[in-house]
Amino acid sequence: MSTHREYLQQKFYKKMENYDELVRDINERARHLGNETYLTHLRLYKEQKDQMEDIMRYFDQAGVEPSKNTTEAILTLALQEFHQYLMGIKNGEK
Repeated sequence: MSTHREYLQQKFYKKMENYDELVRDINERARHLGNETYLTHLRLYKEQKDQMEDIMRYFDQAGVEPSKNTTEAILTLALQEFHQYLMGIKNGEK
């Protein structure tokens, strides 16, 4: 017999499986339709979640518009900046 917490854990993992399946299905449909949108399987752990919240608080204090103060917007900006940095190294600029 399992505890209530174990039961809830099982439900949690089942929902994660369903989420993964949904993301795969959406990406496959997008690919088939020629859409350029791609969903990732991003899982933030506590440290990354805390870092994201720090960034969002800072952006809020700095007056960044709410549409640019979302997890997706911040990660997109971070990826763009990191890509530019790496391409600079690759091209001998840094």
